[in-house]
Amino acid sequence: MSSVGSCASYVSFRGQDEVDLNDVLDELYRDIQHNLNRSQCSVRNMARLREDDEFRDCVPIHFAVLDYVDILTGLFNELKQVSKDVLGKPPKDDKEWYKKECENRKERIKREKEEAKQQAELETLSTKMAMSVINE
Repeated sequence: MSSVGSCASYVSFRGQDEVDLNDVLDELYRDIQHNLNRSQCSVRNMARLREDDEFRDCVPIHFAVLDYVDILTGLFNELKQVSKDVLGKPPKDDKEWYKKECENRKERIKREKEEAKQQAELETLSTKMAMSVINE
């Protein structure tokens, strides 16, 4: 059962206007789950083949995984658009507030990425230092 229950919202979806939100969400999440499952199975199959050192047999599977990632990226982009359609445009009184919230979100994401990058650099440096101590 859909989580939006009896919601009577309609959105644009895959070139069609006025598509029932429940139908859109059911289709999107079914497609996402299907491609997640297929990609997971593919990676597991690739791991099994690699145990037998069958590199050339793994390459097509690897390419299939990349294709699933591309499909999933497209599906998540569709989901972003559906969410945007459901949200709609802000009322006049909320336009400035919404703009500020969007800017705050962008800044938060930028800050989190920078912090993650710095943390990765620290971990790399720490690993190099530990390796140099071990090698001495």
